[in-house]
Amino acid sequence: MAKSRTSTTTTTSTTTSSGGGGSGSACYVYPDTPATPGIVTPDVVYERSVYMNGSMTMDDGTVVPIWGFVDTATGAMGGMDASGPFPSPPMRINVGTIVHTKLTVPMMNGIHTIHHHGIEPADHSDGVGHVTWDVNGTYTYQWRPMSPGTYFYHCHTNTVLHAEMGMYGALIVDPPEGPGTLLSGGPTYNMEAFWVVDEIDTRWHNKSWSAGTCGTDEGFHLLEPDYFIITGVDGSGTSAMNLPPISANMQVGQKCLARYVCAGYHPQHIRIPAGLHAKAYISDGRALPTPMDAGSFKAISGERYDIILEPDQPGEYIVEFDIVDWITGNVWGTVRTNVVVTG
Repeated sequence: MAKSRTSTTTTTSTTTSSGGGGSGSACYVYPDTPATPGIVTPDVVYERSVYMNGSMTMDDGTVVPIWGFVDTATGAMGGMDASGPFPSPPMRINVGTIVHTKLTVPMMNGIHTIHHHGIEPADHSDGVGHVTWDVNGTYTYQWRPMSPGTYFYHCHTNTVLHAEMGMYGALIVDPPEGPGTLLSGGPTYNMEAFWVVDEIDTRWHNKSWSAGTCGTDEGFHLLEPDYFIITGVDGSGTSAMNLPPISANMQVGQKCLARYVCAGYHPQHIRIPAGLHAKAYISDGRALPTPMDAGSFKAISGERYDIILEPDQPGEYIVEFDIVDWITGNVWGTVRTNVVVTG
């Protein structure tokens, strides 16, 4: 849904930084990307490239430019003229799996990284741009998740812009039992729903990948969203991750695992109807000491919750997510999804 705002001023960057191989602009030199130290044979390999010419159509017909990652193992190709899914293709592995994420950034596509948010690998595989190195070419990240739960991966170069543009995707870590069990020893679930909630400020979506990196004021101190989305859809619809829809359809006696991610920059207030008996078992990839009543709670940017819904009565239940200004506390907008329960 769209929301009007008081300011529509746009500042467009004309500064372009080069990168990779020790090159850079006058204001920053990008360090060389070395070979991955300590690399071993992986159990699973994910291959990713970037696309820079995607778009998302809102419910009022407005087309918003987006960027993201593509899965090159499936034949998808990244590039300045390529498009891809939003959110980006998911990664899903079991606890203890040795994973390689091979990132290839095509020439002229700028500088990017992949940061596996919450996984805590070694520094050289953490993907934090400038702190370690940025990728213009190919680099392999090596990591091994040790705690089940909902995570996500995202670009960590010029992060404030690249994440806003859509450069993120789900990262799911299952216990050794695999999908259907949230934590070893329980609880279990019958189905999943993905609630990845984000806000869009369309003024930010006409920038170059390097906007602001040389000190120009790009207006990134002010995020005034005019669209509000859930799992890549403008308030309703089906998931972009080729997984079950964001609106769950279930029966009394079944359990639905809702994987919630606060993917925006403003705080969010989540309201789940009492009839769904929602309890959160995991927060930010770590099991809670005791399950948390998740009927009403607040989250900030990057926060995740694994919530099990266990309704005991049929009906249609509406779940609401308010996007709240982090300074004023005013509600910018609300997205909703539904849970349909049959007897």
